[in-house]
Amino acid sequence: MNFYLTSGTPDFMERLVNKHGKENMILLHGGGNSVVMHETTKKSVFATPRSFEVLDGTGTFEQRGFVAMQNVPVMDEARPVFEEQLLKSIAPLKNEPSLIAYRVLRPIKAEIYVVITQWAGPASFDTWTKSHQFQDGLAALLDSSSSPTQNLFNAKTYTTTYTAPPAN
Repeated sequence: MNFYLTSGTPDFMERLVNKHGKENMILLHGGGNSVVMHETTKKSVFATPRSFEVLDGTGTFEQRGFVAMQNVPVMDEARPVFEEQLLKSIAPLKNEPSLIAYRVLRPIKAEIYVVITQWAGPASFDTWTKSHQFQDGLAALLDSSSSPTQNLFNAKTYTTTYTAPPAN
């Protein structure tokens, strides 16, 4: 499965989604820009997408809720170790009741992995990030200052958040 991300102004992203209404696209708004997620077995319809391969996931993204993207810059030589640790640490997420969907994305021609989670709302995401499962699993892995993982990353990990406004 292929996964593509593109960003731009809210108006441009809305026109893009409307133009390709038959594609599986989710429009997200946040932080002064908008992002469109496109999951498909085909090539992207975006002119210049960030391209990914789906490593793991569950659920179906919907045009609603709250989306968090953990962006993880991984060194080339560390990819196999990182992927193994990531897939182990993300497994408990499948049991979260307010989770709508998630994807673990391996970059194609880039270094930043992305873990996308979609929640019923921001409170659900906050609750998860305060849980022991998150703190002892994904958060510990993504903490670039922790000793077991410090040699995996070539920059600090960061999270971006968005809302997925309901479709009109």
